[in-house]
Amino acid sequence: MRKKDLRFERKQNRRKENKEFILKAAERIFAQKGYSLATMDDIAEEAQFSKATLYRYFKSKSDIFFNIIFSSFEETHQKVTKIMLNEMNAEDKLRELISYIISYYHKKKNIARILFMERSVMKKIFRIGPETQISHSSLHPKIPYEFKAKMEQIFNIICEIINKGIESGEFRKVDVRDAAFIFGAMLRGFYFKGPLDNKEYGISKSTDLLLDFFLYGIKKNREARKGE
Repeated sequence: MRKKDLRFERKQNRRKENKEFILKAAERIFAQKGYSLATMDDIAEEAQFSKATLYRYFKSKSDIFFNIIFSSFEETHQKVTKIMLNEMNAEDKLRELISYIISYYHKKKNIARILFMERSVMKKIFRIGPETQISHSSLHPKIPYEFKAKMEQIFNIICEIINKGIESGEFRKVDVRDAAFIFGAMLRGFYFKGPLDNKEYGISKSTDLLLDFFLYGIKKNREARKGE
């Protein structure tokens, strides 16, 4: 490799490292202040870069936000796809999925807060029109379409897992999309139950608890339901 190529490679690696460093700093700022109150000055100070340097890597605050959110969902989509392709039954796939999501957002608490606790951000991502069609976002022109597409891909994989369970006889016949919505709602609700319950569960305990309630509920005759 020529010296010119080596210099170019080092420059590209340094650019990638700086970009990732800025995104990590922005995660912390968005989690602390919320999207609306956070500024490029805040992010620059946290990253210990000049604001001019930030604009060399990102066009705007919304561009930074989009990169954080989209990369998180891309990572989740890749993992969920691998789980779907594993040679295991549907129940074990759901167990693996729950375990991954809980451990992922436990490690990335800033992302979790931005996604699920900053409601104003989520409303700005999706501007819903009168016919529930996504319209222009005030944050970034690509967000409504690419973000929604990635969410739908993940949701459809969950639907596919549940449907496979129905076809194999593991699960009773239900509306697959309804079941997937409930599954996601239980997962989010359990993870952010903190203000209501100070119990702390490990990943394994949390996974078992969520899967048990999703599959069997709280009816007294749950053992009979298991045999259906």
